[in-house]
Amino acid sequence: MRYKLYPNRAQLETLERWNGLHCDLYNACIEQRRKAWAKGKTISYYDQQNELPRLKEEMPEYQVLGSHALQETVRRVDRAFRAFYRRVRAGENPGFPRYKSRNSFVGFCYPDRAGWKFERGPNGKHGVLHISNLGAIRARGKPRQWGEPLRLTLTRTSHGWYATITIRCQPTRKAGNEAVGIDLGVEAVATLSDGTRVENPRFLGRASKQLKSLQRKLSRQKQGSNRWMRTKRAIARIHRKVANQRDDFQHKLTAGWVAKYGLIATEALKVKNMTARGGSRKAGLNRAMLDVGIGDILRKLAYKAAEAGTRLVEVPTSKVKPSQTCPLCLRQEKKLLSQRVHQCPCGCEMPRDQAAALVMLRWALDPWEPGGGEGLTGPVELRNPDHAAIAVGRG
Repeated sequence: MRYKLYPNRAQLETLERWNGLHCDLYNACIEQRRKAWAKGKTISYYDQQNELPRLKEEMPEYQVLGSHALQETVRRVDRAFRAFYRRVRAGENPGFPRYKSRNSFVGFCYPDRAGWKFERGPNGKHGVLHISNLGAIRARGKPRQWGEPLRLTLTRTSHGWYATITIRCQPTRKAGNEAVGIDLGVEAVATLSDGTRVENPRFLGRASKQLKSLQRKLSRQKQGSNRWMRTKRAIARIHRKVANQRDDFQHKLTAGWVAKYGLIATEALKVKNMTARGGSRKAGLNRAMLDVGIGDILRKLAYKAAEAGTRLVEVPTSKVKPSQTCPLCLRQEKKLLSQRVHQCPCGCEMPRDQAAALVMLRWALDPWEPGGGEGLTGPVELRNPDHAAIAVGRG
């Protein structure tokens, strides 16, 4: 659960100072590991954790910070090195864990309930966050569901400080009884098997003119000056607004799908590969795909479907080839990207994206071996309520 914090001036200065101390500890742990590695030695998380009491004796400013919060910062360094070694063993080319500046170190964490307490407001909205050695901070937010608080993460953004509280609960959502296939794209965010189109709101595109103007203005100003800092904050505000708009749009879209459908068939996409670099001619397409946030839509849809008990089927597109397959006779034929209408000798004609969504829905209801429909007796009625009810598990 994420809350916006409203600290007073003294609390804000304290949060910034504490964040700087955590940043210094993080960098010191990386430095210690680098020096040990240069000498052929290895330092574990427990070696560094056991040095924290001595650190507090030598540097009294660390005494006001929670012991568990300091341990979590050390653990954060350990996770970074473990991820680095894991990727090296996997044959990847990862970057070595880096030092962080105080500007780029964006928060710290209380890994358990020690050192803080959250007091909820009337009707479960808003509340007050109590932190040891800091006091009470007003918080605004409305969680969808509450439970047992477990973990607190304090994060600094360009818009202020936020508190993210992890809770233990049993998420509940309602799911529908219908079945649908969803084809995700850029021109339209999604095309459903019933022909419904979700148009692309293009949040970044609508803000691009203002962003370009501010970025040109920033390039002409002296780096580090007051005007330069004000322009940077203005740019950050626009990016934050775009990110919030995109996140809100995705949450509402996926929540609506889960509330209406009990079976959702969509593509098993590898968004990271799709947005890989490919020169200037690919940059515009990558920007458009990232603006839509297809990967975020799939992630939000997956966890919402799990909470509601909705069956989510990821169709293997490399085998089924929805955009090249006829939803009626399953005949496969390659199409150019410019061909936006599906036409088949069997008489099936409809928008290409809707046809792909129907193919995915048909495969989710009755999977077949790819290759032109071998093993099938012929066309099936995709909107058969009995098929949908059996697939959803509510028939």
